[in-house]
Amino acid sequence: MARGLLVSYAGYPYTPSSLTPDNGLANLAGALLEAGHDVRIVDYGTLSMMRRLFPEELSRQVKPLAEKMLASADVAPTPAQMSQLVQLADRLEAYQQGQLQQIGQELIEKVSEFQPDFVGFKLWNGDGFSGSVTLATMLHTEFPRLHIYAGGPQASWFNKVIYQRTDVFEAIAYGEAEATIVPLAEHATGERKLGDIPAIIYRQNGEVIEMPRAGWLDLDDLPVPVYDPEIYPAMAGDEKIKIIVLDDSRGCPYRCGFCTHPVESGSRLRTASAQLLVDRMEQIIHNYGISVFRFAGSSTPGSLMYEIAQQIIERDLQVQYACFGHFASADPDHFQVMADSGLYAIFFGIESGCQQVLDRAVRKGIDLAGVKDTVQRAQQAGLFVVTSMIVPLPFDTEQTIRESLDFITDLRPDSVPVQFPGLLPGTPWLAQPEKYNFEVDIEELLLAGLDYKIKLLFPPQFWEAPPYKVNGMTFPQFTALTMKFAMDLETAGILTGVPDDMAMIARCAGMTAQQFRDQARLWCLTGDVTAMAQMVEQANRVITSGQPGVK
Repeated sequence: MARGLLVSYAGYPYTPSSLTPDNGLANLAGALLEAGHDVRIVDYGTLSMMRRLFPEELSRQVKPLAEKMLASADVAPTPAQMSQLVQLADRLEAYQQGQLQQIGQELIEKVSEFQPDFVGFKLWNGDGFSGSVTLATMLHTEFPRLHIYAGGPQASWFNKVIYQRTDVFEAIAYGEAEATIVPLAEHATGERKLGDIPAIIYRQNGEVIEMPRAGWLDLDDLPVPVYDPEIYPAMAGDEKIKIIVLDDSRGCPYRCGFCTHPVESGSRLRTASAQLLVDRMEQIIHNYGISVFRFAGSSTPGSLMYEIAQQIIERDLQVQYACFGHFASADPDHFQVMADSGLYAIFFGIESGCQQVLDRAVRKGIDLAGVKDTVQRAQQAGLFVVTSMIVPLPFDTEQTIRESLDFITDLRPDSVPVQFPGLLPGTPWLAQPEKYNFEVDIEELLLAGLDYKIKLLFPPQFWEAPPYKVNGMTFPQFTALTMKFAMDLETAGILTGVPDDMAMIARCAGMTAQQFRDQARLWCLTGDVTAMAQMVEQANRVITSGQPGVK
């Protein structure tokens, strides 16, 4: 039997979504327990970590400046404000680095107490990557014989590039970790060689070796996720917002230009059965008293969500949930049944309101002519409809951006998250940048992307510029267009910046989506843990009681 410690350090929780339970770690814990191993989860995405990484004194100094900036988000910070922000950001960075060293010492104590055979780190971006490397390095220095592995989003995206930054990880799992974690546990106890484990990368005699995948998992074979506080201590009390994510589908056949899902989980759509998923709901309600869920699949067929809704109604489950949708498979005739079953929010990716740009830059496989009817039918059923946009897209012009703005203002969804175009490994955009109107130094981008940090206190155009251009524009230039598009939508009375999971949290907390967005931005920006904790407590009361909130 092996003993494993699974660690997730993502840095400061800069959005309420960072406080939701990690279904990936819960799956891995379930896989290890099913195989007879012992495991503990150390999840630093908690209210306590938010409190720890943003000192109260600095919070008081940031708050008045943050309130002024959020009240006039369409106006760039003045030179005086920028000077203040730089000083505060430097102080916050220094403070957090000091805290990271203390966290590392405490993790060393946990390892001394639990005596694991291995530690597995889930790698995130920004501080989540650099911080995890720091923690892993501290463990390796203290326990040189301890097996330290890595996985997570950064491992799937950046793969071998990680070894250009650090050698601290004995192996890096880049596939579906539920299939890899048990073989790695067996390696930690000397029962298996790294060369016998699929979908990992490791170093041998100075050479980086990549083991091929052994195929993709059947989602009905996924382990039962474990959220018991004895295994997952962060689930105790109100440290987390207890909305549980369910793996309904993986893989995506659409190959959208910007999307990493085919990289992470393949280009063939795989789904779990409706029966298994509703069984999981019942198990979680019974075991943990939690009745609010989010489905994780990015391209889940509308027919599967309809089957899930029917089974929820047949079993008379009192649940609330959110999910992704896709215009290619959504059937508007199903929306009312889905709403009656407890579906509250649904997320559709549109990305552009100009069909020519959409087809050329994204290749999403949707016809904008049918989008309006789908959105309106979903809203008529009482659903909170989210439609995402990327501005500017490759080949966008002033005219096509105006066309997108007119399209969305006519469509009038409940919320529109607006993003700038990002380049990630494995996507068509980065594989063929010239084809999509990008100029990029790929090697520099990959190294910079490992720990590219979102600067919480600054608008995006003041973040460190990544090494690429789109449509000839630099990062400050094209992110200014992103911000302007969002502000134009707000001026037109359309809410921005609230994805489906945030809408669900807002409802559970008894707040409107706009109230929640505005308050949560301020709480995260200023480290207002007291207000955040009150929201989490209120949301968890609803999540564990099954009572609806407000729209």
